[in-house]
Amino acid sequence: MREITNCTTAIPTLGVGIGYRSELREGIFSNRDHIDFLEIITENYLSHPDAYRSLEELCALFPVIPHGVDLSIGSIMPLDASYLKAIKRISDVTNAPYYSEHLCMTRTPGRYIGHLAPLWFSEDLLQHVIRRVCMLQDYLEKPLILENVTYMLEIPYSPMSQTEFFQRLVEATGCGILLDVTNVFINAANHAFDAQRFVEQMPLSHLVQVHLAGGYQRGGWYVDGHSELVPPDIFDLFEYLISLCQVKSVIFEHDAHFPPITDLLQQIDRARTIVIRQNRKGIPNKCVLS
Repeated sequence: MREITNCTTAIPTLGVGIGYRSELREGIFSNRDHIDFLEIITENYLSHPDAYRSLEELCALFPVIPHGVDLSIGSIMPLDASYLKAIKRISDVTNAPYYSEHLCMTRTPGRYIGHLAPLWFSEDLLQHVIRRVCMLQDYLEKPLILENVTYMLEIPYSPMSQTEFFQRLVEATGCGILLDVTNVFINAANHAFDAQRFVEQMPLSHLVQVHLAGGYQRGGWYVDGHSELVPPDIFDLFEYLISLCQVKSVIFEHDAHFPPITDLLQQIDRARTIVIRQNRKGIPNKCVLS
């Protein structure tokens, strides 16, 4: 029987950084001392040689974590071998201590969905994802870190909750969690559940990275737009999470309506201050990474 260990324990603490976007290049390069590390979208670097050279340049200046958006780990059809080879190349070039993706699906047989679609949290799908995670961790030769996504429609009659699905997944594979605090906040607001309770029920002993972003309201719904600065309510939820457990890395995501880099640096500094302050207080024993 394969012994399952927590694959995240050896992952180093990276600090607080930002998702790299070309619109932010000048500001990022001019403020290297204020940014601990970068996260790149893997798919932006898979094909064009210039993009690959740009990635090598980033890696020479910053620690870089690749973050995929199109693995579609929840889909039933086989994973594409050429795609796996391409993401491993990016993972190897960055020399990242882990590879991150989303717990979702982006395609079904013969059809590309076009967004990060939620899963039906069933036993059969759990076992399917467990097999895929084990295969991917062996193939990439590093831990896989999976992120919770937003959803406009919650698939009804799931036999288990999302938090139970995550709990059993990490127990069976040793993989890690990328907890998008903004996504938790948005889903809680849109679907009327307690965001703090959701955070408490996640497998925090396997938490590696956090995402923070700002969205907007449209027609009574919160939208994860990655287009605004992080509002106070989401910082409050982040601070609550930090009171529960250790976090190795934090990334701010911004994809539209780019503000002055000074505004983003202020948010990075605020998050760093929260983490440092909580580390001085100490982490509850039940949540220390094992």
